Amino acid sequence: MKRILTLACMLTLMLVPSCAQMTKKDTGNGPLSERVNKFWKKTKKAVNGVVEQVENDFANENSGLRRIAGKYYMNIYDTNVYKGEDGEALRDLCLQQFVAKYPAVKVRSCVIPQTDWMTETVETNGQVTGYAQTLFCYILAKDGDEGYINAKFVFERQKEVGGTFVDSRAKWPLWVRTDVLTNEVRERLLTK
Repeated sequence: MKRILTLACMLTLMLVPSCAQMTKKDTGNGPLSERVNKFWKKTKKAVNGVVEQVENDFANENSGLRRIAGKYYMNIYDTNVYKGEDGEALRDLCLQQFVAKYPAVKVRSCVIPQTDWMTETVETNGQVTGYAQTLFCYILAKDGDEGYINAKFVFERQKEVGGTFVDSRAKWPLWVRTDVLTNEVRERLLTK
């Protein structure tokens, strides 16, 4: 997100001087207020184009999100795909945190929509020195008649080459996102 904001600021700073270069038509006849108004409209149009491009880049970088009515929401996952021995215990850890925060909701699903841990290599100075694994868990709960709560948790563990995996207690599980969904938004998320 920080990278996107930096990109947006840089593009805006590059566009403003180019918009500030008034043509003879802009600096010609007419009151100052009219010329300033024309300049402002050109600048606003250029900035709006940059904002739209940044929003599109954000959507592409975060493909797990869908844009509905100008806001980004996580996809809804309701099928548990993970069959690992630790699956039930991992889901229970997420449920404990979720129910502690939202005791009055009715949990509809608590799933891990991956077949296995996602594994990435860890490199130091161009050499593989270890591995990091990530697993996601999603909880969908009904919040009365008003809407739903969709929460995402992440588990992460690492190991050095030749070692065994060690759980990252900072991310065991780490609650990373919560979306509050109206009934209408939920219906739109369920349709592709």
